[in-house]
Amino acid sequence: MALTFRDLFTAADLGTFGTPLTTGDIIISLVFSFATGLFIFYVYKKTFSGVLYSKNFNIALIMSTMVASLVMMAIGGNLALSLGMVGALSIIRFRTPVKDSKDLTFLFWSVAAGIVNGIRFYKLSVVSSLFIGVVLFVMSKKIVISRPYILIFKYANSDGRKIESVLQKSCSKFEVRSTTLDDSGISERTVEIKLKDQHLDSLMKDLKSVKGVKKVMIFSHTGELSE
Repeated sequence: MALTFRDLFTAADLGTFGTPLTTGDIIISLVFSFATGLFIFYVYKKTFSGVLYSKNFNIALIMSTMVASLVMMAIGGNLALSLGMVGALSIIRFRTPVKDSKDLTFLFWSVAAGIVNGIRFYKLSVVSSLFIGVVLFVMSKKIVISRPYILIFKYANSDGRKIESVLQKSCSKFEVRSTTLDDSGISERTVEIKLKDQHLDSLMKDLKSVKGVKKVMIFSHTGELSE
């Protein structure tokens, strides 16, 4: 006998889709979600490479995993409830700006893990989370042969060829990013560099010894020097 749309919505209204959840099922699902979220918390903390680490955002990853699991348990196989839940969640806006795309990926990971735990696919959740965590650890702990730096120096009435020769001597690669000139005649230049031997002090001393150079600053750069 064919199933009509009327039968489909009648079954959905009566809540006959899916299997009933016991207290044990709920506790197990939430425990798995908490454990998975805690693992995501640990991976995020150990692989964080930004400037300011946010513990609150990391805790939110655990909460997102558990809440997503709770939502999936509430929906179950009830079609009417799932449509209503989608409508209710559509009015929610994530107003905290996520500046790093990596953070957004972690947030998506936590929600996906919660969904998988909510439908009680625990093996999929554990194995996939472990695999993703290992990949992130390997990628974040890779050997860096030459770390990029940002060099900022101020100068006035300096020989540009002398400055360039110092950079060529100490850097395997460098690229001027910006140059500014104020009313007093002092110029400020920002250069992205890669050192040959990682001797920051020698580069700073050589650059500071150039006549007219007033100030030299070097910052670590987590990105990659573009071609």
